[in-house]
Formats: sequence, C-alpha cells, structure tokens
Amino acid sequence: MVAIRLSEEYIQNIKNNLPELPESRKQRYLAEYKLSEKDSKMLTASKYLSDLFEQALAICKNPKAVANWLLSDVSRILNEKELEPENIPFTAKQLADMILLIDQGTISSAIAKKVLEELFENPKAPEEIVKEKGWIQISDENAIKEVVMKILSNNPQSISDFKAGKDRALGFLVGQAMKETKGKANPKMLNEMFLEELKK
Repeated sequence: MVAIRLSEEYIQNIKNNLPELPESRKQRYLAEYKLSEKDSKMLTASKYLSDLFEQALAICKNPKAVANWLLSDVSRILNEKELEPENIPFTAKQLADMILLIDQGTISSAIAKKVLEELFENPKAPEEIVKEKGWIQISDENAIKEVVMKILSNNPQSISDFKAGKDRALGFLVGQAMKETKGKANPKMLNEMFLEELKK
C-alpha cells in the first residue's frame, strides 16, 4: 500500500477554496453583524438566502434590515406562493435599493411592503416602481401639518384620552393619519407633530 503524501500547500489550497460551511457562516453573522441566534440560523439554513443576504448587505450596509426583510416579508410571500428561496425573482441589488429608499426617508416601511409585492410580480428598480405608483413619502411639513390638524379635529375623544394619560391614543392618531395618506406620510414627522399639538 502506497501512502499518499499531500503537500501543505495543496491542503491549504483546498481549504481556501472550500465554500464556507453554514455553521461557520452562522457564527460570523452572530459576531460580525450582531444578528440573533435564531436569525443567523434561519439565514444560513439556505445557501441561496444567505448569499442574497451578503450581496444585498454589501450594497446597503444594514444587516438587521436585510435579515428582517428576508426572514419576515420575503419568507412570508415565498410560503404563500409555495416557492423556494431559489425562485426569488428579484436581485440582491433590488432588495438593497428598496432598503436604501427606506433609510433615506423616500418611502415608509408600509410602502416598502407594497414595493416588495411588486418586486415579486414585476421585478425592476424599486425607485422606478415608487415613481410609477406615486408612492414617494410625504415629508413636506405643511402637508403633514394639514393631515395632523384634520385627524385631530375628527377625533376629539383621542385628544381627551391622550391628556388622560392613555399613550395608545397617539398610536391611534398616527394610524389614522397613515390611513388618510395611504401610508405615504413620514411616520417620524407625524409622531413629532401630533405630540407637539397634543401637548399644547
């Protein structure tokens, strides 16, 4: 029997070219991106999903957002349509661009959910989808003030509730304003403006 001796260089070369194993990827997600154990495990259960995660992350630099979208809304739609991750019709760049639109305040998370549905049906640049559908977030102070005043005048009970210490009233009012603007109002500005008016 002939003993085969492999050179160190040969062994090292094989090691270097081996694809990263799910367990080591999972540990890296925990350490590098501070993802939870559960999220890291779910992402690395599918090589396709974790590749998509890494490619999108390279563009938008927001690990938590990419993981959240992939594991919540994207996974939900895959389940509804009975598809595998490999069947995701859009690219990592399109997902990352959508997350960037949220981060820049161009669209709200509520609108992003609609953009995602569109990406499954008709994948193209999220910016194009948003422009075509007229989904750009309203961040104009006067326009938001108008909505806030309208909602307040229609909901005197919520104003009393808020003044009586019921914080839920604020959430209700913001929800009404989001409904009024079809999810297009900037939620942070709405919150601040309602608080400002309610504290008067």
